[in-house]
Amino acid sequence: MSDIFHEVDEDVRRDKAAEFWRRYQTPIFVGAFLIVAATGAWSYYQDKRLKAAEEANARYVAAVALADEGRNAEAAAAFDAIAKDAPKGYAALARIRAAEARPDKAQALSELSAIGEDPNVDKLTQEIAMLRAALIVVEGDDREKLERTLGPLMLSTGAFRFSAQEWNGLDALFNDDYDEAERVFEQVLNDRDAPQSMRQRASAYKGLLHAKRGPKPAPAAATSGGAANGGKVDVVPVIEPESGGAMPAGSAPIETVPGK
Repeated sequence: MSDIFHEVDEDVRRDKAAEFWRRYQTPIFVGAFLIVAATGAWSYYQDKRLKAAEEANARYVAAVALADEGRNAEAAAAFDAIAKDAPKGYAALARIRAAEARPDKAQALSELSAIGEDPNVDKLTQEIAMLRAALIVVEGDDREKLERTLGPLMLSTGAFRFSAQEWNGLDALFNDDYDEAERVFEQVLNDRDAPQSMRQRASAYKGLLHAKRGPKPAPAAATSGGAANGGKVDVVPVIEPESGGAMPAGSAPIETVPGK
């Protein structure tokens, strides 16, 4: 009896399998075909994308070589061509390099500023364009314009905030804005997230600042001691090491004459 029931169960399972295949064989074939087609299409897309990237890279390297040779007009034309039909990343970088190759600095600055404000460009590339624009502004010796250009880059989330702060401090130092320069260098020195090399440079810049500005007279000595000493005040110089704090200076004070 058990063999008979077993044979009946086998027949029922075969009938169910045959019925299932009869009803769903078309969707199964269609699904399998779609999977194969999608895999092939994705592979073709990836292959085409890789070839486009390799071609754009070769063109970009050739354009960079032209720029390195000083053939700026040809380099700008090559970068412009890349920006028109290359993949998105290469196109954005080519726009930056094309702007930098312009002989007209005003045009270059305008193009870089446009890239920095282009919503179709990724955030990092925007900041690179703004940083390049700041280099051109530095050459123009316009302190206020440089501050406006570097302002968005000095935000706490900016990828180049430390470089922007450093440039801002150096420009302030070169323009004799000693208070602003000292504030910026102190900010970099006290920021634990700043690279160690940049903090070391900030310490060195502070040394240059103090050498250029000279020691500051103490407020009390400047007001009360000036008349008693014939217009001269005693100032104790302070040397600040890289690690912060103050090192005691020599025992002999320095006499300075406050400006009129």
